Amino acid sequence: MPTTRSRRPVAAALLALLACGAQAQAWPDKPIKLVTPSTPGGPPDVYGRALADQLARELGQAVIVENMPAVGGMIAAQSMARVPADGHTLMVGTAGAMTITPNANPKAQYKPADFTPICQGVEAALVLASHPSLGTRTFNELSQWMKAQKAPPTYSSYAPGSPAHFLGHQLGEALKLDLVHVPYKSSPAQITDMIGGVAPLGFVQIATASPHVKAGKLTAYATTGAQRSPQLPDVPTVAELGLPQLETTVWFGLTGPKGLPPAVVKRLTEAHQKIVASPEFKTRMAVAGLSPSVGLCGDGFLKKMNDETARWGRIVKATGFVADN
Repeated sequence: MPTTRSRRPVAAALLALLACGAQAQAWPDKPIKLVTPSTPGGPPDVYGRALADQLARELGQAVIVENMPAVGGMIAAQSMARVPADGHTLMVGTAGAMTITPNANPKAQYKPADFTPICQGVEAALVLASHPSLGTRTFNELSQWMKAQKAPPTYSSYAPGSPAHFLGHQLGEALKLDLVHVPYKSSPAQITDMIGGVAPLGFVQIATASPHVKAGKLTAYATTGAQRSPQLPDVPTVAELGLPQLETTVWFGLTGPKGLPPAVVKRLTEAHQKIVASPEFKTRMAVAGLSPSVGLCGDGFLKKMNDETARWGRIVKATGFVADN
């Protein structure tokens, strides 16, 4: 028969379990803050606000979006280390903030395991495109044109330290060329110079580029998703062109501070999956050129972040890039 002393750990564990269950049942008992590492109207903000609207209905509490766009998402990510792990403060995790910034910015002292991964929400491929003045219609023609240039060809990205920046480095590796990076501070600024012929070649966000491709103002050569983009169905993927190492998407998802109670995580996961499958959410994301993700949650989401952190770490090191604080 167990002694009083031997029963104490069991009783303590049971009390802790009951307390956790009670906390989950009470949650959320006040408004939830959703930190978004984006300016208002930016793609992560579009996802965050659509998620907040429907989460509020699902959970019966207001969900307030707080924009915190500074330093490649670092400020938003590091703020999660200072909040209680009670489910009342969550964050939109982005590919850049979670996997590139920790490699590129020495001040970003965090890694994916320092957060609670809930679910990836949306993703979008990039597109390699150029001004028609290059006179190339296919990727093979483009690669021949690049190799024929006397000076190293230039390519643009919508931000230094972005996937678009590092994809250009990988393209140069694949073609055995030195490519010169021309960084912009936003997607609109990049696309303006591309359609003006100022910076004729670059990796661009599909939502930004596709109207100009369809209007004949840009030529598209390849998209970087696993499947062809519904916005540019006639454009091959990088894998189809024999460049699977360039496959990538820009993604946003729901995360929280480390140590969220399992019952809260379960409820958030169920709510998130219901939301991303809803017609309302799909419609809002389609307008922004974002594709909902279904089923990439928990450990699977964390594995993706870890894998991408390793991938971008190698490329950041190879380029010598250091983020400007």
